[in-house]
Amino acid sequence: MWLILAGLYAIMITATFSETPDVTLVYVIRNILGSVGFFYFTFYFLIPEVLGRGYIFLSLVCLFLLFFYWSVLNYLCTTYVYYNLTLHNLTLKRDVATVMNGGWGNVFSVVHMLRIFIPVIMTIAPAMSLKLVLDIIRFSTRTLRLERDNLNLELSFLRSQLNPHFLFNTLNNIYALSIRNDALASDLIMHLSEMMRYTLYDSNTEKVDLNKEADFLKNYIELESVRYGKSASIRFICDTEKISNQQIAPLLMFPFVENAFKYSHNTNPGNCWIHASMEVNGSLLSFEITNSKGELPEQKQVIGGIGLSNTRKRLALLYPDRHMLHIENNTDYYKVVLTLTLN
Repeated sequence: MWLILAGLYAIMITATFSETPDVTLVYVIRNILGSVGFFYFTFYFLIPEVLGRGYIFLSLVCLFLLFFYWSVLNYLCTTYVYYNLTLHNLTLKRDVATVMNGGWGNVFSVVHMLRIFIPVIMTIAPAMSLKLVLDIIRFSTRTLRLERDNLNLELSFLRSQLNPHFLFNTLNNIYALSIRNDALASDLIMHLSEMMRYTLYDSNTEKVDLNKEADFLKNYIELESVRYGKSASIRFICDTEKISNQQIAPLLMFPFVENAFKYSHNTNPGNCWIHASMEVNGSLLSFEITNSKGELPEQKQVIGGIGLSNTRKRLALLYPDRHMLHIENNTDYYKVVLTLTLN
């Protein structure tokens, strides 16, 4: 970075004053040493150690010392040019003469500090701006990484739990069916086994095959349907023939399905219904689920919760500007419509 800035300073000084290379070199060294002093002192001491701890007045004093540093450096370089080199540019000659006539007394005067303020800021601006831009990029990247890591932790928790109540009820249903030697028990065991395999192994990647995600939702709905019985109207429509090689973030739609069963269970058995569908058209996925609602206990008045909040954050992070989530929370039903552009 400093070599590139040295080249830019050389071009700037040569274009402005058209001086010999030795004069240009002296002022390039002045600019580089001045910028280096400002840069490292500001970003590695002044900001973190002084300003960061709330010492405002001391920060202003340190900033003023930096301009003294530049003024001394400028005077030393100008003295060398005045006594050892030949100047051709009249403007530069006049500036050098002004500095020499002022002597050391002018170097430390407040008027001189104010006069050189703008030129110094313009000289150090490239290095300082580059550092600020890089810091902003790094901060943004670090923030996104933390958000992603946090969502991955939440997703891992979602994988690991699969709602203990759901597992408990499913095992109870399987046990009851096995006592009666009902053939449905083996089907439930197969559905549960496929679900556990998916959550433990298949979903441990950033993207999974859409057909596996669809099978997972189908297995979950099949298992829950047994618990609800024939009195509830539960269906899941998905045309698997239109699913080819599309991929999706794992367990993205599962919280919506889980919430549907969680809150429709509060309605009367004869009025309980859950209707879900998933359609795929190329890379466009449309998922819709609607469930009945009944009177909720006071502690369960909020629909959604952590699962829905997590899904919103995952959608914003993994599918920015590539998804639409519409939720209707009416008195007698709850509806979720998700439109997603996949690959």
